[in-house]
Amino acid sequence: MQSESGQTIVELTEQLEKAKADRVLWDEERQRMEAALNTERSARNALDAEMAAMREQLMKNVDLFESSTFQKRPSQKKNRDDDSCSRTTSNLSQLTGSFTAETINGVHSTSRGSPEVLLDNMASTFEQLRMINDLRQRNEHCQRETERMKAIIEASTLIETLDKKTSLKAFESIRVGELEGAYNRLKNDMERLVSGENGATHSVFERIMEENERLREEAVELRSMLSSHFEKQSVAGSSGYRRSPRPDSGHCSGADSEDGSSGADLEEDLCIERQCRHLKNLAENLTKMLTNQNLEIERLQQQLRFSESQTVFRPSDCSLDEAVRGAHKQTQLLAQQNMDLNDKLTRQSEELAEARAQLRGYSGPLGLENASDEEIIRLEAFEKGSIKHSGFLEVYNVPEFARIIVCELKPTLARLLTKNLPAYLLVAAFRNHDEKRDETALTGLFSSVHLVLKDTISRSHDLDLLSLWLVNLWRLFNLLRQYSGEDSQPEWHVANTETQNSYRFKAYDVAPIRDQLKLRIEECYTSLMKKAIEHVLSPKIVPGILQHESSSDLMTAGQERRDRNSGSVESQRKSLDDLLQFMEIVHTKLTTYGGDDIVVKQVIGQMARWMCALALNYMMFRRELCNFEKAIQIKHNVTQIQNWLNAKGLSDCRDHFEPLVQACHLLQSRKDPSNLDTLCGEMTSRLKPRQVVAILQHYDPSDEMEDGLSPEFLVQIQKKLNERAIANNDPIEDKDKLIMLGTYLPPFDTQPFSYSDFPLETLSLPSCLHMQSVCRLV
Repeated sequence: MQSESGQTIVELTEQLEKAKADRVLWDEERQRMEAALNTERSARNALDAEMAAMREQLMKNVDLFESSTFQKRPSQKKNRDDDSCSRTTSNLSQLTGSFTAETINGVHSTSRGSPEVLLDNMASTFEQLRMINDLRQRNEHCQRETERMKAIIEASTLIETLDKKTSLKAFESIRVGELEGAYNRLKNDMERLVSGENGATHSVFERIMEENERLREEAVELRSMLSSHFEKQSVAGSSGYRRSPRPDSGHCSGADSEDGSSGADLEEDLCIERQCRHLKNLAENLTKMLTNQNLEIERLQQQLRFSESQTVFRPSDCSLDEAVRGAHKQTQLLAQQNMDLNDKLTRQSEELAEARAQLRGYSGPLGLENASDEEIIRLEAFEKGSIKHSGFLEVYNVPEFARIIVCELKPTLARLLTKNLPAYLLVAAFRNHDEKRDETALTGLFSSVHLVLKDTISRSHDLDLLSLWLVNLWRLFNLLRQYSGEDSQPEWHVANTETQNSYRFKAYDVAPIRDQLKLRIEECYTSLMKKAIEHVLSPKIVPGILQHESSSDLMTAGQERRDRNSGSVESQRKSLDDLLQFMEIVHTKLTTYGGDDIVVKQVIGQMARWMCALALNYMMFRRELCNFEKAIQIKHNVTQIQNWLNAKGLSDCRDHFEPLVQACHLLQSRKDPSNLDTLCGEMTSRLKPRQVVAILQHYDPSDEMEDGLSPEFLVQIQKKLNERAIANNDPIEDKDKLIMLGTYLPPFDTQPFSYSDFPLETLSLPSCLHMQSVCRLV
């Protein structure tokens, strides 16, 4: 124990000695650091003192320059013209430095020199000041000259650039002339080369040349159309000091296309002009063919007459019976050829008449946007027995096909074609890929069309375009159910014919495509109702239903008093007609584009819900609307709308106006405790308790007929209505519900199924869309 404690004491003693030695070393290091710090401090103090002395000497020099002695003494004038402008800055700095040094030396020597030395120093100082001023003036002059020369150089550069542009334009015009000359020479050489070849090469060359000439004519016509369009734009925008660029200048994009309507009109004009040009060419070709057939008929008739003459006056080198039989056979042969030519001529005449009719229909913008469906002439293609297909559509160029079927198919053109044409074309293309078991091509085609269509729907606010694609998407959705290979939904195929059942998909399940189409249908329906219908319909509801006055005979003396405080009576009488006219426009557009009863009922039914909700919400808080006379008029207006719905076969939508009708009945009924059961019974079954109380609270009795409602009676009404809600097991939230959902839009109901009896084998590609180069019917 003692040995261990002794060893511990020794170790601790050694550690203490080591710590003391380290402390001594650190003390010596600290002393060295303090000595170095003191040295640095002394050096810094010396530098500070030197800087203070230099600052004081500089201030003295400044005071010496600004003193009255230097300003009043006349300076000696000397010219130094041999100094160059390039050395101005360096001389100025050198003279300034020398002047400062001499001034400092002169000041020191003044205190101990003679007066002559003082005068010499002052004279040299004045001379240096004069030189400094001269050099500063010359420096400023050189800077001005430099800026002037820079301006001259920039102007000359700009002039050279303009000259180059002018010369470049002249060169381009000369180059265009040379290219045209070279084109004509090559054309002549090609004609000479082909003239010695066979007929097939010559026909190919003629086709190429005709296509080239057609493209040149089309380019000239498009350039003239663009020129007139941009001239109209420049005239329309001349008051804003902005000129539209030329169509061939390469700057007719960007800011010039801010107005979406002008771009759409130009695109529509170009489409119509292209269709007119195509139909004109078709008419010319048919006319040429008709002329050639007439010439051929005349030639054959001459040949027939010549044969008959040869038969009659031929020398009798054979028997008479043989000659008669030969002439009879030849006559039958020529008669058969004549009949064939007549049939061919008849078909071509019919095609020519069809082309001329289409040409008359497409001769220019006819304002089809405001035309009714009865005023539109629909052109149906003749059935050609020689052209048959199996309802398959083979697509060569998928992006171009998607662009044509979505972007090129304008609503004004779709009204003239087969209803739901895009839906039938797409299902035919899907069937073709399903038949070939090409899943990649099928999904790629749908993705291309889906992307273009999604972008079009999201950006559009046009009633026609949204109506067109809502109808076609709904039809395509039902076609994919009707021709699907699923057996789990027999109601989809129960009405199919044997031919339609043979058209069903065999390789793939198209349920994922239907799911995507369902989303697009809901998006298109929302855009149609919110972007195109709601902002037009909402301002028409209150004037058309609540403020419209159909006849002044229905108005009592009290109502006439209210009329004097309201707006124009004449405008109120037209408001219901405006509302019905807008509903007629929406209904016509949906049916024109091929909308079935399901689409029409959902769109018109939602409009009816909005009208009832907004009218009732407005009516419950306006005392001038809650009276007996106004209830009669409102009920009459609602009846007019319901009659219109009956006339259109939409009687199911009448029920949406029932809450508003019951509100009118409530205002017209007797309001006393004896009639409490009627007021709170079936007559107000579609109204919530708070709605009934709100209408009665704002009830304005007639001047001579009845008194106002007492608070006790309203309490009785409220109690009775609460008892009715409890008896009917109504939700608790309905008890305090007052406001109807105004412009709430539920999703589109895709559960109902719509059957189509359109035969896919009769599908045809319209020539006005120029789809022959991107797809074909198989």
